[in-house]
Amino acid sequence: MEKDLNSYKGIIFFGGGVMAERLYNQIEGIDSKLAAVFDTLPDEKRTIVSFHGIEIKNADKILPLLKDDNNAVVVAFGNVNVYHSVNKLLDSYRFIEDRLFVVNPYQSLRFFLLDDDLASDIRVPFDDERYERVKQLFTDSGSVAIFNALVNSKPYENIHDTYEIVPYKTIKDMYYFTEDYWETYEFDDTATNGAATILDCGAYIGDSVQAICSSIPENEIYYNAIEPLKENILAMKNNSQLSSLCTDLRIIECGVGEKDEKLYFHLPENGDPESGKFTEDPEGSSDILEIKKIDSFDIDYKGAVYIKMDIEGLELKALKGAADTITKYRPYLAICLYHRKNDLIDIPLFIDSLGVKYKYYLRGGYHTIMWAIPE
Repeated sequence: MEKDLNSYKGIIFFGGGVMAERLYNQIEGIDSKLAAVFDTLPDEKRTIVSFHGIEIKNADKILPLLKDDNNAVVVAFGNVNVYHSVNKLLDSYRFIEDRLFVVNPYQSLRFFLLDDDLASDIRVPFDDERYERVKQLFTDSGSVAIFNALVNSKPYENIHDTYEIVPYKTIKDMYYFTEDYWETYEFDDTATNGAATILDCGAYIGDSVQAICSSIPENEIYYNAIEPLKENILAMKNNSQLSSLCTDLRIIECGVGEKDEKLYFHLPENGDPESGKFTEDPEGSSDILEIKKIDSFDIDYKGAVYIKMDIEGLELKALKGAADTITKYRPYLAICLYHRKNDLIDIPLFIDSLGVKYKYYLRGGYHTIMWAIPE
């Protein structure tokens, strides 16, 4: 039986930044229970040196405290790479696994960005009847389990809310970040000798090309890598290996949305383009991007059609701009649902409203993806 966090005599924080402060303010008795704060950095690279009067140290320097079974360890930082950090921590200190607590990852990949406009979306209340309608779309047990975890996770909407802190062992099977674009779907192998047209929306640097081409059953693949950022486009053009993975590779230099327009791309403070966003506000933007709706693309569709979307919160708009394409070609869909709080209900219900008969699946942990498989 898993012990509750409050049953431990001492608590050790892994991390001492913004997330640690939020957790400190919500854990009962933390002021007397906090035994240590640590990270895995060398001393010279540590930018924050103390937390509530406690010196932040490297994990190796507090080993006796980490080995003490009376101390729980709480992952106290928010970062899109938190799953990497946790797994790396356990590689070195496996003995803490039974006493390790983490923030429920289903609260959103952006759960730590309260000043982000995606994080400030108003979430549809979890007792809304639309959640039940969406749940009925998912028929396999794995999808239902993921859906329940998403709905049951306690959202952190503002500074007055609390995070759901759960034992790592109860959620470790979901505490990962992977891009499952049909990779684990069991296709009917009768299509092996056929053709396929891929629309990879948010192709980035072409990092998904090999996985997608090897996942689908067709062997004559016409790949459309759709990407708006110049540096990513250049990286794909300079990667000669990409074209060898499919029959034909075409790079379409734009983003996708509900209509043809121009948007501005904004980078976060850390400069990570994977956490960037598209807005209509030119101030502080790093690039002006052309956005097109998929329905206006000039594409010669051959065979089965596959559409993948990982486009930083524009998924619903892009699907609306692809409504005619979806109803005409009945594509396989793999759509990221983790950028906006309401994508979990808005995206499945919109696709279902188009009248195409699909089977729906949820996959992933941090990187939650919905498959819509045509029947």
